[in-house]
Amino acid sequence: MTATTKKFTFAEYLKYNDGTDTQYELVDGELIPISLGTGKHGGISKFLERSNDHESAKIGQNWTAQKFSVGVRSPRGGCWDTSRIPDVVVLPTQQWSVLSNREAVIELNETPPILVVQVVIESTQTTDYRSKHSKYAVLKIPEY
Repeated sequence: MTATTKKFTFAEYLKYNDGTDTQYELVDGELIPISLGTGKHGGISKFLERSNDHESAKIGQNWTAQKFSVGVRSPRGGCWDTSRIPDVVVLPTQQWSVLSNREAVIELNETPPILVVQVVIESTQTTDYRSKHSKYAVLKIPEY
């Protein structure tokens, strides 16, 4: 017997609610749960968020760093949608303001974020270094 996994469109992904607090990424139409990670992972992400905010202010840029709260939609490699949620995203404050009134996903036709950060852990190393890196490069994200 072969198990099948339901494929989701991007619209279905945005509306999906399984009644839990689980956060998901959409990868080639499949829901991939995002684990909480270790305290160290969260601490590094928080440090990077704060450091980027501090440095942005220091150099006079109107940018904001957001931790675990912005999706980045990728072009279809096949026939299914993908939307990743990086550990930290740096984007112009004006762009963040626009996202405050809708789903916080940067669409394909929108300006890409300035910086996307993935805090790499052993269990996600291959995905973070290969798959995500190549998707972010296609989106012309200046720094990853």
